[in-house]
Amino acid sequence: MGTGLLQKTLISCGYNKLIILLYNMGKQHHYIPRFYLKRFSINDEGKCIALYNLKNKKFIQNAPIKHQACSAFLYGTDDLIENELAKLEGIIARFMHFWIDKKILDLPPQNSPAFTAIKRFILYQIFRTVKEGNHTLDLLDQAFKAFVHVHLPNKVQFLDGAKVFTEDSVLLSLLHAMDKDYLLNFLKCRFILNLTDLPFITSDAPVVRYNQLMEEIGLYTGATGLSVKGLQIFFPIHARLMICLFDPKVYACGKEEKDYVVTESMDDIHQLNALQYLNCDWQLFFDELVSQEYIEYIAENYEAKRAEIGPFSKLIKTSNKIELFSSSEDAQIDLKLTFFEILSDAKKFKHELAPLRHPSLARINYQ
Repeated sequence: MGTGLLQKTLISCGYNKLIILLYNMGKQHHYIPRFYLKRFSINDEGKCIALYNLKNKKFIQNAPIKHQACSAFLYGTDDLIENELAKLEGIIARFMHFWIDKKILDLPPQNSPAFTAIKRFILYQIFRTVKEGNHTLDLLDQAFKAFVHVHLPNKVQFLDGAKVFTEDSVLLSLLHAMDKDYLLNFLKCRFILNLTDLPFITSDAPVVRYNQLMEEIGLYTGATGLSVKGLQIFFPIHARLMICLFDPKVYACGKEEKDYVVTESMDDIHQLNALQYLNCDWQLFFDELVSQEYIEYIAENYEAKRAEIGPFSKLIKTSNKIELFSSSEDAQIDLKLTFFEILSDAKKFKHELAPLRHPSLARINYQ
């Protein structure tokens, strides 16, 4: 920067603001941990990864992992939350070494602190991404505008061009998840071991929520909420390994005595990869065995479905009050997996919205 330009900058924004600007430019928080992306690295070397950029439809064979899925001060202007997340990541990194490098697919006991750490990591990974931060802002914006339309109709004209905004949207989203651990307590866990020639891919929003039960019976509004009956969570942790959480009162998945299921179905893997494309913000990640042709095939075949996804809010009027219902239009691909079976008793209910998984999670005792 030349002396004249430096002087003009100091005059226009002040010395202190310039220092903060330069500090922000150099300080990055990763919303997808680097230790996680290394599990999909080129030749398993932990340095570079292949990626596909949805915004410009660009395939990159070797991208440095240290520059991926990060942004300045996502979790505030200090490292307090970043450091706490790093402690949790350290625990999960050791588990991944055990599962992937040692090839020992054992899970800790369901109610143990170790298993709680695994569920917490998955939960936080859902809400710590840029995509989820933007989703939170969109829901707040829609809720605010709906409130104005109902309670301040004479102010509606001031909404033109206005939008709820905060620079700390990801932090806001993550803080919202901090006390939600109990919502995963009713889910069981399995590894999905991929023995096909097609690797798993991942993304900048790698934890995918789905609900085959609600898809089958046609009640998909709000079906992927953390408390909803039939919830499934798919989280690839390696090109050959995925963690899956699921509602055991709805699905049968593998044998009770084993912590993993094995699939040799290319169609299983392709569907789960398609969900990564549909769920991502704007980048897919994968190793050297995934071809450009395959990634472009997924993008071409699922682009229309991706356009249908997004948050929404609507007002529900009853006899004496108006309630705001906020949710999202989630991806539906008529998911059929060889290792999942919907239990017959799980379908015996009738509600306008997807019922909650357990009566302790609601005022209404759903059966």
